[in-house]
Amino acid sequence: MDNDAKINIARFIERLDGCFNKNDMKAARECIEYWEAEARRLGDDSGLLTVLNEAVGFYRRSRKKSKALRAMEESLSLVEKLGLTQSLTGATIYINAATTLSFFSREEEGLRLYDKAAVCYLGNNMTETYEYAALLNNKAAALHGLKRYDEAEENWKDAIGILKKVGFHDGEIAISLVMLAHLTFDRDNTAYSQVEALLDEAWEYLNSDNQAKDGNYAYVLRKCAPSFAYFQRPMEAQALRDVAREVNEGYR
Repeated sequence: MDNDAKINIARFIERLDGCFNKNDMKAARECIEYWEAEARRLGDDSGLLTVLNEAVGFYRRSRKKSKALRAMEESLSLVEKLGLTQSLTGATIYINAATTLSFFSREEEGLRLYDKAAVCYLGNNMTETYEYAALLNNKAAALHGLKRYDEAEENWKDAIGILKKVGFHDGEIAISLVMLAHLTFDRDNTAYSQVEALLDEAWEYLNSDNQAKDGNYAYVLRKCAPSFAYFQRPMEAQALRDVAREVNEGYR
């Protein structure tokens, strides 16, 4: 076996993105499984880390708990093995792992990994970036799950501020605003005017022209639709679902 042999990461990501753009989850799973096997065959630990990181997110989104956690644990081991604990790559892995732990109701464990990722970004002077905003957004969700509302609110607002400076991430801003609406209502179920204002602002960002109409946009719309339905906005919820479907069909 050639110890220098590597999988083609760019091709893997391109093919996986193509699956997500079509919302073809079966093809996405097959793509991940193929490239994971190929990375293992070649002994390409760096490539395997990339594939496993995508697998973590995919299985989390698919609610396959055991597969998500298994991929997460191996990806964290590879971060140690490859000496990436202080790197931006390591931070990406930590955030994905923390988000997965939080998704499966292990928020306290997730918070520790968010803090490890934050150290990486601070050390690399990367706190005014999309990636750091993503950390804050996901950490806020964990804090929200633990009913640490004030801390969660601060993190979401900080994330929104960074994303507004960075630009071209209106969908992610919308998600943060929707989550703030949930937090506001959970903290005070009489705060109707605040909730409605946050949803109105989120709606504007969801419908802005300042974002690519790709698979990620469709994912954002699908993620926000249930919240609009929850807050008794069925027409907006259905509109989001319809547009998401149209975007995905455009890639078929």
